[in-house]
Amino acid sequence: MTTEFRLEIFFEQDEYQEFARKEAEKLDTLVKRLAPHINLKIATQKATKICPPNQHYDFPTHEPVEKGSQTLLITQEEFGPEDRRANREGRAGPEKGCLSKRKLEEKGPKSADITIHEWLHTIAGKEIGGRRLPNPDNAQAYRFRCPDANGEWHCWYKHILRE
Repeated sequence: MTTEFRLEIFFEQDEYQEFARKEAEKLDTLVKRLAPHINLKIATQKATKICPPNQHYDFPTHEPVEKGSQTLLITQEEFGPEDRRANREGRAGPEKGCLSKRKLEEKGPKSADITIHEWLHTIAGKEIGGRRLPNPDNAQAYRFRCPDANGEWHCWYKHILRE
């Protein structure tokens, strides 16, 4: 059984379009490897409706263009609680999230590890095969010993996304 999700990845400036496209490709490749039963449709586009941090999110977000899509905003800005801003790789909640362009660049070829984690926050609580997806921060509650020897959480993400 195939499960479909739609994700819109937004970039702030025209010159970041190619960067956003490559990040989308990395995420798509990782999701196909970990969960081939998931059809993740990803669109990248320039940000036009950025919502500043507010009472629901302590990070900037973007409204979806297509109803039912989750969104991730790639930003140059530091975000989150003031005492942790410089270390934030990303932050997300139901339906919406934010990614640090600087941290994605620092992570290089493994930047999809950041993107998949934040995307999983945007779909936590949704269902695959009648099972609700857990919060990706709860690996220990499910007795997963992560990260693995490579510093990755892929075993946990594969478990979350299983059929």
